[in-house]
Amino acid sequence: MPGTRSQFVGVFSCSLVLALGLSGCNGSGDGLPRQAVSGTVTFDGQPLATGTIQFVPAGGMGAGGGIVGGAMILNGKYSIPRDGGLIPGKYKVSINSGNATGERPKAEMGPGRVPKVAKELIPVKYNSGTTLETEIKEGGSSNLNFTLEK
Repeated sequence: MPGTRSQFVGVFSCSLVLALGLSGCNGSGDGLPRQAVSGTVTFDGQPLATGTIQFVPAGGMGAGGGIVGGAMILNGKYSIPRDGGLIPGKYKVSINSGNATGERPKAEMGPGRVPKVAKELIPVKYNSGTTLETEIKEGGSSNLNFTLEK
């Protein structure tokens, strides 16, 4: 299966970045007008069981361009508290969800040596080639729901 290893690396890398971001590296008390963000994610009419959601400034990073934020999705729900929240502005939204295929990359076959490969369940148009965008407004509602379809 071509590309399965790169899919695993991509999902793993995204999860690692989100885990570091959610661990408090972006700190509270930084004086930014952060907004809490929460909402739901459905895929083909059902709550997305597990996954990640990431918000990346549409205008790029730095010099008023915004900050990256993200959260884990569980049973279709996600939440980013205010102290780690997003600052007002436009964001591209990326959503990932994977499952173990049970297959191992052919180049590294061997019992117990390589973890199972994760297969991305969400279409590219919602993650690496995202078409999703949203705007965070200061003091406005930041309850953002996303309905994804195959």
